[in-house]
This record gives sequence, C-alpha cells and structure tokens, in this order.
Amino acid sequence: MGRRESPVVERANGPALVLSEEQALEIITFLVSSAEICLHEPVYYGTFRLVDGASRLIGAMLEHDPPETGDFLRAFKAEIDAKKTSMMWDKDTYYQFLRSTPALAAAELKRLHEARETAGSGT
Repeated sequence: MGRRESPVVERANGPALVLSEEQALEIITFLVSSAEICLHEPVYYGTFRLVDGASRLIGAMLEHDPPETGDFLRAFKAEIDAKKTSMMWDKDTYYQFLRSTPALAAAELKRLHEARETAGSGT
C-alpha cells in the first residue's frame, strides 16, 4: 500500500489526521461486517475482529505519519498483529493480551494529554 500524502491540519488539541473517504469506508465496512458475522461465530472471535479493526485503523493513521504518536502506533500495531492470532492456539495468552492492551493505549493517551498540557502552560 503506497503512502498517501495529505495535509496535517493543526488544531488546539494537536494535528488532525484525516482519513480519506475510502479509508474510512473500508474501516466502517469491516466493522459492520464483523458485527454481523459475530452472530454466527464463537463469541471470542468478536474480540479478534475488534483488535483487527484497531490494527486497520492504526494502519490508515500511519499512512499520514502522525507526528506525536507515530512511534507508539507503529509498535502497538506490530504487537497487535503479532499477538491477535494467538486466539487460534493459546486462548490464555490471547486473553492476557486482550487484558493488557487497553492499558497500553490509555498510557499513550495520558502521555499525549500531559505533553499537550505542559506545552500549553509553557513549562
């Protein structure tokens, strides 16, 4: 997939990374299709589809080279992609991965908020 150039617009809460209509529609289609197929699959497949959807969204964001979270997102996507398939052979490891993932994202979000607060206060 080639890198798509798009302008990064500065906003009060950081740069706005804009997905193309096609990128957004691909993710929306994946999510709603996943919801429908969850009616027929084992329950834990839904969790796989959610983390796979997160990986797809991160991939679309990385095409726009996010300046503040790019390093985190590249590492986070690599971890998701490496561990999401463990559900097929090691459910305990997969469930532990699912339990640890929100803390990683929340820590990065907290870091980003604190960096912006510090930059906004001039310290």
